[in-house]
Amino acid sequence: MHAVLLMVLLLGSLSVAGADALKDAVAKVQRRYESTKTMEADFQQTVESPTLATPLKTSGKVAFAKPNRMRWDYDPPDQQTIVGDGTTLWLYQPDMNQVIKTPLGEAFQAATPLTFLSGLGQLDRDFIPSLERETADTWVLKLVPKKDAAAVGTLGLTVRKSDASIAEARITDSIGTSTRIAFAHEHRNETIDEARFTFTPPAGVDVVKPPTY
Repeated sequence: MHAVLLMVLLLGSLSVAGADALKDAVAKVQRRYESTKTMEADFQQTVESPTLATPLKTSGKVAFAKPNRMRWDYDPPDQQTIVGDGTTLWLYQPDMNQVIKTPLGEAFQAATPLTFLSGLGQLDRDFIPSLERETADTWVLKLVPKKDAAAVGTLGLTVRKSDASIAEARITDSIGTSTRIAFAHEHRNETIDEARFTFTPPAGVDVVKPPTY
C-alpha cells in the first residue's frame, strides 16, 4: 500500500533467551493466523517517505477472509477501496475516476510482505525472521522475504503477547518508504458477507492496468 522508522537493535547473533523468544513469537503468530479464517478491524495508516514533506495519515476499515480475499475501505478525504476477490486485485480511486486492475498473483509478487497479512504467506517458509525488540506486552518482529528482498522490502510486526494478534504492521520498501498500519477493534472468525469481496467498476470509470517502472 503504499523520517523512515529504523530499528538499531538488529541482532547479529541471538542469545539463548532471545532465540527462545523469537521461536515462541513466530510459532504463536503462525498458529493464530492458521486458525484465523476471517478478520475485520479498524486501521490507522501512516506513510513516511524521503519524497514526502510530512507523513501521510489515513484511516479506515479492513476485512480479510481466507483464501486470498481482502477489502480495505479508506475514509474521506483520501477515499479509496482495495478489493482482492481471490483472483484479481482492484484499486478504486474515486477522485481520479479510475480503477486499477491487477491479477492477484502479480500484485503479491510485487508486494510479498502483504502475502502474510492476506493469509497467503507462512512465516518460516517465506521470511527470515528476527526479534528486533521485546517488551512486557509485545514482540517486535522483523521479517525479511527470502525471495527478492532487496526489491520487495521488509515486514515488521508488533505482536501482542496476550493473544498473538498483530497490533501494528510496518512495510518498508527498498527506497525507504515506510507504511505503518495499526489495527484496533479486531473481530476474528466471524461471518463476513461474501459480497464485500467482490467488486464491479462503477459505470463511466476508467479501468486501467497498473503502471510499470
